[in-house]
Amino acid sequence: MKTAFAMAAAFLTLAGCQGPDDGAQAPMDTQESQAQGCVSRFNGIQSCATGNAQLTATAEGLQVSGLANPQADGVASRFSDAQGWQQTTRMTLGQGQGRFSLAARDTDQVVSTLSVTPNSTGTQLALAPAFTGTAGGSSYRVNVYRDGVYQGGGTQEPAARVIIFTDWMGNVYMAWGFANIDFRHLPFPYAVRETAAPQTEVGACNWRMSLKGKTFTTLVNGQQLTGDTLELVEQIGDGAYPYRHFSGIDVKGSASGYTILNEATAQADGAQAR
Repeated sequence: MKTAFAMAAAFLTLAGCQGPDDGAQAPMDTQESQAQGCVSRFNGIQSCATGNAQLTATAEGLQVSGLANPQADGVASRFSDAQGWQQTTRMTLGQGQGRFSLAARDTDQVVSTLSVTPNSTGTQLALAPAFTGTAGGSSYRVNVYRDGVYQGGGTQEPAARVIIFTDWMGNVYMAWGFANIDFRHLPFPYAVRETAAPQTEVGACNWRMSLKGKTFTTLVNGQQLTGDTLELVEQIGDGAYPYRHFSGIDVKGSASGYTILNEATAQADGAQAR
């Protein structure tokens, strides 16, 4: 396996996502009853293993093992009244490993999801967001930044995937993140944007993935763009309900390695949510 080291960050923002009728999703009490144990290692956040995953506290952080089924195995983070969340991890990504899915929840309601799937050669990542503010799914805008400067973007249909081309996969340092307000109003490490893209609609979900010291290339509406940060911003329709906070993030995947190095939540005023 070709290995490389990268520092990456993926941010999900929620500013009033309409939750779907998630009948196919197991209730949270069912998921957590299957957990192999819960711990509170980071900043008052409760981390619970789901499926066949297991959590082991180490000097480095919280090791998550047993990640074989990307639909079931993972870690669920539980907290209250948060408007920002970030989890820094070290994972195996690429060469057929490192398929992940993220879900943001308001209690037992899924408000937005993101799947991340590497190809077999470790040169591409396919990202597929799902937004629920519009009946039948929302379209979304792709924004690409480099060193905090907006490079360009365009709009995608609800079912469309975004493919990014890379040469840095292997053992990857990744920080997943989530917020229900604009990143410019969040404290470090959320507020990393220096130059804004087109204004985000009030009530829109926003996923973000940022790389530190690495770049990717993608095609958006026929335009080749190179950057270190990718935003997937929901284009909402009428009637979206603006959530004021959220209470959980699920990260599930299949990987030989996944260690949580740090995790934190934040409120809109910059205070740490507990």
